[in-house]
Amino acid sequence: MTQNFATENILLSDLKPHPRNYKLHPEDQIEHLAASIEEHGLYRNIVIAKDNVVLAGHGVVLAAEKTGRKSIPVMRVDIDSESQQALKILAGDNEILHLGEVDDRALSEILKELSDSGDDALLGTGYDKMMLANLLMVTRPSSEIADFDVAAEWVGMPEYDTNITQPAEIGIRFVDEDDRTRFLKELGLNRDSKGITKFKSGKWSMWWPLKEQTQLKEVKFEKAK
Repeated sequence: MTQNFATENILLSDLKPHPRNYKLHPEDQIEHLAASIEEHGLYRNIVIAKDNVVLAGHGVVLAAEKTGRKSIPVMRVDIDSESQQALKILAGDNEILHLGEVDDRALSEILKELSDSGDDALLGTGYDKMMLANLLMVTRPSSEIADFDVAAEWVGMPEYDTNITQPAEIGIRFVDEDDRTRFLKELGLNRDSKGITKFKSGKWSMWWPLKEQTQLKEVKFEKAK
């Protein structure tokens, strides 16, 4: 049955995230969404059920809060938030976009044009210069982009140091938390030692010898040969 949507403004404090929303919104995504809202306004739809539970637009709500807004326009549908219709909106909003096909080369050309217009011009697109350089690597033949150094230079990353050598890496898995604690103890460390980064996924990362972590956005990926 077709539902009629009613548009209204609502206080952000009155909105509630759907308890079954399974999509996480990391800080870098929220930063891009917030930058987009600041520059273009709120043009993405936020759909809520009759009890103010968000069905679509969870990330936009978080980004709007980050910008300091107190209220936001929403589309309210007169259904229960736990109904099958509501769950279908929740899943559809997250998943239907995945069915689209992306022309990566055309995307890289748009992003390159934006990147050339200013240092922060990519903020709000979901990309930064490091990500764009990686995109160039997988969308250009070697005759255009021979390696990551060329891609980084083309994107305009003056801070990129071509003399940096790739570090050796090792991944270690533990049966349980006790084993991980014992391993750290052998190294004279504990879970709160400086230089150890703990992620929401439960994974930990560290340099050896210990040093401050590099930001994830600085990690580069190279095309497999």
